[in-house]
Amino acid sequence: MEEQDRIAILQQFGRTYRAFMSAFEAHVGQPLPRWRIMVALEQHGGASSQKRLVELLRVDPGALTRQLKTLETLGWIEREADARDNRVTNVKLTQAGRAAFEACLPRRNAFLHDTMASLPDDVLNALSGALSMLEARVAEAGAK
Repeated sequence: MEEQDRIAILQQFGRTYRAFMSAFEAHVGQPLPRWRIMVALEQHGGASSQKRLVELLRVDPGALTRQLKTLETLGWIEREADARDNRVTNVKLTQAGRAAFEACLPRRNAFLHDTMASLPDDVLNALSGALSMLEARVAEAGAK
């Protein structure tokens, strides 16, 4: 495969990612980065340290902080210093945050079904494998 073909594939990947992000927000009602935070909190009993969220979501700490500020403004999370170590910031879903999560979950599930259900399993497995390999190569290149 020629370099221009590889570039075209990466450009297609970028277009697909941007289209997915836009469609996700339109259907679910939340931007994907914000939704991922809410899912991570919900999966960990509704609370986590900010540092642990960075690790779980593999996001930049500054980007996470910006999203958390928005969630806090919406009243969906609360942040406070850890009682035992004030260097640690704990994040907790509020009742309003849990309600927002529960309201969006059926829309998220329907969106994923609508986008993925018609794809054959072998295609999804091939896509997953290719994305895993690409992710590993990107990590290797970034470590150099």
